[in-house]
Amino acid sequence: MKFYILGPLRINADNGEPVALVRRKTRLLLAGLLLRHGHPVTTDELIGVLWGDAPPSSARANLHSYISTLRRHLDGQGSPVVTASRDGYGIRIAPDEFDLSAFERRVADAREAVRADRPGQAARSFAAALDLWRGDVLESLELSEPLRAQVTRLEEMRLSVQEDMMDARLSAGEHAHAVGEFKELVQAQPFREYRWGRLILALHRCGRTKEALETYQVLCSLLDTELGVGPNAELRAMQRAILANEICAPPPAHLSVRTAVGKPLWQGTRPHVTVLGRERERAELAELALEERLVTVTGPGGCGKSALALDTARVVADCFTNGVTVTAPSPTALARLVSLLDSEQADVVDEALTVGPGRRALIVLDNFDQLAPTVTSLVRRLLAHPAVTVLATSRAPLRISGEVVWSLGPLSTPVADEETAATRLFLNRAGQAMPEYRATRGDCSLAGRICRRLDGLPLALELAAARLRVLPMKALADRLDTSLDCLLVSAPPVRATRSHLARERPATLTSVFEWSYARLDEAEKLLLQRLSGFPGAFSLEDLEDPTGLPSRPPLSPSCVVSLLASLVEQSMVQSRDTPHGRRFRVLGPIRAFVAHAARESAESLEAA
Repeated sequence: MKFYILGPLRINADNGEPVALVRRKTRLLLAGLLLRHGHPVTTDELIGVLWGDAPPSSARANLHSYISTLRRHLDGQGSPVVTASRDGYGIRIAPDEFDLSAFERRVADAREAVRADRPGQAARSFAAALDLWRGDVLESLELSEPLRAQVTRLEEMRLSVQEDMMDARLSAGEHAHAVGEFKELVQAQPFREYRWGRLILALHRCGRTKEALETYQVLCSLLDTELGVGPNAELRAMQRAILANEICAPPPAHLSVRTAVGKPLWQGTRPHVTVLGRERERAELAELALEERLVTVTGPGGCGKSALALDTARVVADCFTNGVTVTAPSPTALARLVSLLDSEQADVVDEALTVGPGRRALIVLDNFDQLAPTVTSLVRRLLAHPAVTVLATSRAPLRISGEVVWSLGPLSTPVADEETAATRLFLNRAGQAMPEYRATRGDCSLAGRICRRLDGLPLALELAAARLRVLPMKALADRLDTSLDCLLVSAPPVRATRSHLARERPATLTSVFEWSYARLDEAEKLLLQRLSGFPGAFSLEDLEDPTGLPSRPPLSPSCVVSLLASLVEQSMVQSRDTPHGRRFRVLGPIRAFVAHAARESAESLEAA
């Protein structure tokens, strides 16, 4: 038996004959079970699916009747399809019997091909996934509100996959054959500017530059007429680059992706995660990367600096025709940098970065604040080349002349139960941790609690989502309300039976923050411990109030200002302007880490 929801709801028996469900409530019941495939659906949730917020007094009895009807239609081919347990009802079907499971599997294959730098294969897998859609999800079925929210999530996933396919086809050099398809995708969603950018780029790469610029003007007119706005920063930068002839056509699809001088267009780590909720930040950072020579993205550990920098580099890569090079602080990279800076090999840098007129190079230095003296010398050498732009990520500024410091904060968190960037990321990562997971309305409320408790810090949200493999959502929210220890502490590494096999210690918030904390001097640590006593935002006046900071030993007001400035610079304290003046705060995960570190220090002293 096969089930289809990526279009009109349809069921085919094993012999290929359609299975007809006449009553709308029975079809709604099946849709509710299919959308939560792999998870039990409680009686209350199914009542919400069938009747929304106004169920009749006989709802439970009627639900049992509809379940019996559904079973009569589906269970006649062997083992039961509709199952019951103390947790609720479910539906038992194999992945190859359900079009949504097949879609998710093909998308996963495509993204694996992207990570392996096989864009042609990725484009084919994305296309195969999209071919499974026969219309809108559950088309022609009048949906209740709980189902509508789940359907909206799937429709958004489809749009995202379409745009991933556009990227893959461009990366594979298939622009000449993709223009017609790109035009259809733009017409289907004319206010998704990213699609316009892919179409404009494909036209330009085909040598149809006049048409590319005309397409940009069509977009400008559309946005101005309908919304009263202009294109985003990424598209404006692309138009300027086309006018300046700074975007060159890639090679044919059957060749490896290299520039005319044989240098790879992209060297080093490629983006490997989907960056969610950072559209505004990505546009701002892209504009800076195209206009400035040295941009340093600062922020606390775990806020997503590396992921955003790589994603931004991907967006602007076509404007840097001498390529994008990404370097991370590994021992190998350090040795290579040191050798490049050696006086006997200084010409290597010059030779590697020799560029022609109008050709630019982007160098991404990821998390090099751990190698501050070396990276300072390297950046100065790189910036001696006028066509080189450096995009760095660091927890503190590099303090180099001409540096533009751009601070990245946590994701926005919900005030109540509304969806925000933080909840989208958390629920997305929950789905990645458990592919069969489907969020319910109650989960969205609990996700908001978790996001607020973690102050929207992306790494903390991802770690919490991974804990859902062990804890139900409510149990996780309750546990985090009490303590963040389940995100701070990991078990010691476990040795395998063979000596050459060992399991690495998983990431924790402790491993992320301890390096930054170790860089603080004793006075800075003391102040940070005291600031962690403020559960929310505070002002400088709060700190200078003798009753505001219980201190033993006391800190003088002049010391507080300089120490606070240092903590802000090192991203351990957040600073922002409000209508009531400048306010500061220590993020919840950092507060928890500081308390954990203080406890460990006290225990060590007692043991000594």
